[in-house]
Amino acid sequence: MKIVPVAPSAVPPSSGPSAAPSPVAAARPSSSFEPGARRQAPVALVPPVVPEARTGPVPLDSAKAQSAIQQTQAALAPRGQGLAPAGGDSYVPLQVNQDAVGGAHVRMQRMFEGTKVFGEQRIGHLDRGGALTDVTGESAPIPAGLGDQAKLSPEQAESAARESFGKAPDEQPSVEKVIFQDDQGNYRSGYHVEMADLSGPGLARRMNYLVDGATGQVAKSWNALGGFADPRLEEQPQQAAAFPQLPQQPRPSPFPFPRPGPGPNPGAGQGTAASTGADDRTMYSGTVDLTTTRLQNGQHVLADPTRGGGVETRDAQNRQTDAGSVAIVDNNGHFGETTDSLRQRGAVDAQYGATMTYDFLKDVLGRNSIDGRGEKLVNNVHLGNNWVNAQWNGRQMDYGDGDGRVSPLTTLDIAGHEITHGLTERTAGLVYSGESGGLNEAFSDIMGTGVEWYASQKNPNVKANWTIGESAFKPNGLRSMSNPTSDGRSVDHYSRYRPGMDVHFSSGIANNAFYLLANGGTNRTSGRGVAGGIGIEKGLKIFGQALTNYMAPNTNFSGARAATIRAATDLYGAASPEVQKVKDAWTAVGVLR
Repeated sequence: MKIVPVAPSAVPPSSGPSAAPSPVAAARPSSSFEPGARRQAPVALVPPVVPEARTGPVPLDSAKAQSAIQQTQAALAPRGQGLAPAGGDSYVPLQVNQDAVGGAHVRMQRMFEGTKVFGEQRIGHLDRGGALTDVTGESAPIPAGLGDQAKLSPEQAESAARESFGKAPDEQPSVEKVIFQDDQGNYRSGYHVEMADLSGPGLARRMNYLVDGATGQVAKSWNALGGFADPRLEEQPQQAAAFPQLPQQPRPSPFPFPRPGPGPNPGAGQGTAASTGADDRTMYSGTVDLTTTRLQNGQHVLADPTRGGGVETRDAQNRQTDAGSVAIVDNNGHFGETTDSLRQRGAVDAQYGATMTYDFLKDVLGRNSIDGRGEKLVNNVHLGNNWVNAQWNGRQMDYGDGDGRVSPLTTLDIAGHEITHGLTERTAGLVYSGESGGLNEAFSDIMGTGVEWYASQKNPNVKANWTIGESAFKPNGLRSMSNPTSDGRSVDHYSRYRPGMDVHFSSGIANNAFYLLANGGTNRTSGRGVAGGIGIEKGLKIFGQALTNYMAPNTNFSGARAATIRAATDLYGAASPEVQKVKDAWTAVGVLR
């Protein structure tokens, strides 16, 4: 374990007496994959010197970004004027991202008559020489004057959403005027309203509503907090918790929902990273070497300052929200050893999972944390009582302890899955509903499996496979990427997709496409397949490039096929076997164009 010193006065309360493996040396992973009390501020850490990433976001005010934006806007202008000469389209730059082969990608938000068009983005693509080669994304014509047709006020739209929400939200809702497409493909003027209820695990919601500005009716709604619960457990009685529960604390008052940024942890004191060797014991991954923080009094905190803005794991003390979480402190720096409580060992798994996810993003996808700028990764363990779930809540990770039948949900693939929801939010922003929602879930399964595979290249105790969550949901896990239909709910072929299908079950389409791409094989529904796969590492790079640089909030399965083909072309060339096998994989699962 590696560690960091801090003033004794800065020691936060401990969840018990007694963290991310040392930066793994350079060995590249192989490309083969055999399936097989009061709130306390965390300790401040010395900010590491993070070199400028070769890939990732380019500052919008930089010369490179400005050139890319101008070229993209120039390419979009003629078409925008053609769609609606009287006011019409305009595009606002959101991100400029540099990829692993030197190209740049400009993500632009579509506006119509000054109003945001919900879910619609266009992306300009530039080669390594800085020349625009293409602009992708769909933009259907919008009737002139629609941007001014909302009769409802923002307050009335919020009221309609509150009625549907059914209770007071935990924070002030956001209300934004938008133009959106209804289920029939018609554009409407209205509002996008988001409101959160984070009052308890299993009940946590971050609901999104599209409210028609003419009728006041909710046209669409979805919960952006998907989680990892097993629906088969909903009607079964709970058993004893896997971990000892702390006395329930009074529910804290509503708290802000900020997005943590890069940099040192807030709080007083200083810290220095160091290691005590591979002596941190997990529940699922054996003994690992975590980088932690050494305080000046000799105690240690489960926080790693060496990766981006940091990786930290905290104890939620079985409260209903993570607002009252406390730092996890150990007396000798050997987290999870036999003399420590079992509660601490589950925290070691969460820290290890977040560390492996950070390293996976850097080493495989070339990305500095989920935002590309070193965003801090925070885990909260022991949330609620007997909670059989885990979730990315928009700013941090929350893990339940399970209920005895299901073990704590701090496994590597679950950690990678949920943190990838944060990656998706900060890149494509796939709407968690319909086809884009199925893709959102699938990309989390794919990258979660990638994290497990990546860790298995460095830790012999980790066995990678194509099943999701099997270490916690024994023996079969929740989903299978090689055979999605084995759970009796998921589909493996687009012909079986139906509107309104649960996104966890429609994810099987893209999951199986990725499995076939990496391994080869045959889709059980179509009988079509891929003759020999390209390996999981190449597949992850292709799907990562597609997610960050080619997909948009409303991308559907057809759009995902096109995005991954473009990504494979960027990375391996238009005439490459990799491109052909991407096409074959999507064809096998019924996504033909």
